[in-house]
Amino acid sequence: MHRACPPGRWIRRERGDGELILISAEVPCAWVVAEFLRLLRNGVLAYNRNKNQESQLRLRAGIDRGDVLVDDADIPRGGDAIVSAVRLQGCEAANEAAVAVPAAPVVAVISDEVYRATVRFRELGLEPELFRDVRVAVPQKDFVATGWLHLPGHVPPIVTAGYPEDDLPGPEPTRAKGPAGTTSSARVSDRASDHEEHRPPSGGKYQYNQHGSTGVITQGDGTHIDARGMNVYGGSA
Repeated sequence: MHRACPPGRWIRRERGDGELILISAEVPCAWVVAEFLRLLRNGVLAYNRNKNQESQLRLRAGIDRGDVLVDDADIPRGGDAIVSAVRLQGCEAANEAAVAVPAAPVVAVISDEVYRATVRFRELGLEPELFRDVRVAVPQKDFVATGWLHLPGHVPPIVTAGYPEDDLPGPEPTRAKGPAGTTSSARVSDRASDHEEHRPPSGGKYQYNQHGSTGVITQGDGTHIDARGMNVYGGSA
């Protein structure tokens, strides 16, 4: 998988049963969402090919971007993108989706900012229909945010985690009639379309396309990967 990754500065740090990956601004954020998650999925599928169900690997991932402080020894010293990515990866929506779609080897939650900068514009062929908005809530940290659920190779399920009981997500939209009697599937969800076009400002030691560093956190049941703004956890399913 390393040979398939674009050149640039990649910082990897083990964290518990996972790994943190910080990726330099030379790597487009859209590539991380479109291609890196695909590579993760393919790698997990290859690993699981000759494993019994109890030994198979699954991953959860969280992705965000922003300025990240790294010292001369390539040790991450802080950054909101890392904190956010960890919370996205560990959110209850990701856990619920992993249970709802047991065949999905990778369950990812990306931040609203990453979604609006990449998926919304369909960069690198990203399809908004394959992302579902979820509510990421960490009450003990007074943290509430919109995330976007993505299961490479699978349609993201409806999840209710993080929502108050009086505001639970509804059922799937019905197919709508298009012009000339054609039909078209409504998007899974695209609240970001209500936002005006947004390109985050540049700045910081690590950035994606001059739009800030990307943070990704993935976790399954055993291994952790850290990539510049990216955290990956994996293990047996």
